[in-house]
Amino acid sequence: MSGNHSRLQDRTSKLHREVRRLRIKTLRAPGQRYRAVEAAIAETAASESGAQSNIWRIKRPDGRIENWVRDLSCRLIAVRHLPASQTPGAISDIIQAIKAKTGGHNGADNNPHANPSSEETFSDRSARRFPLEGHAMGKIRAVEDFKAAPG
Repeated sequence: MSGNHSRLQDRTSKLHREVRRLRIKTLRAPGQRYRAVEAAIAETAASESGAQSNIWRIKRPDGRIENWVRDLSCRLIAVRHLPASQTPGAISDIIQAIKAKTGGHNGADNNPHANPSSEETFSDRSARRFPLEGHAMGKIRAVEDFKAAPG
């Protein structure tokens, strides 16, 4: 009888610790997003130059997501440990901040897809898919390089 009681007490204490851990994690999430957005803005603004610096769109006219958005999403998820569910909102925040710093002009006002609206975004499902696609493409590239190698 006392064995069951001690097991239940152990289980209860584990559950209380898990609940506390998850509450702390949810309290940290907004700060993580803010730091990830700030770091990504600095990195993206520094890496873009010349004519490309004023073209900030998430999707191409055919609806496909731009490669820089895929790369930035993977970097936010893998390096900055931003949850994939927060990545689309973070990238929208980044684009808005960059537009505010650069004046938001891209010289293509007649193209509705060249100047993204604040609603243009992508799903968190896509954000979760980007690292997986990158991993698969890396393996495909390694096989192609291996096949093309002499000997």
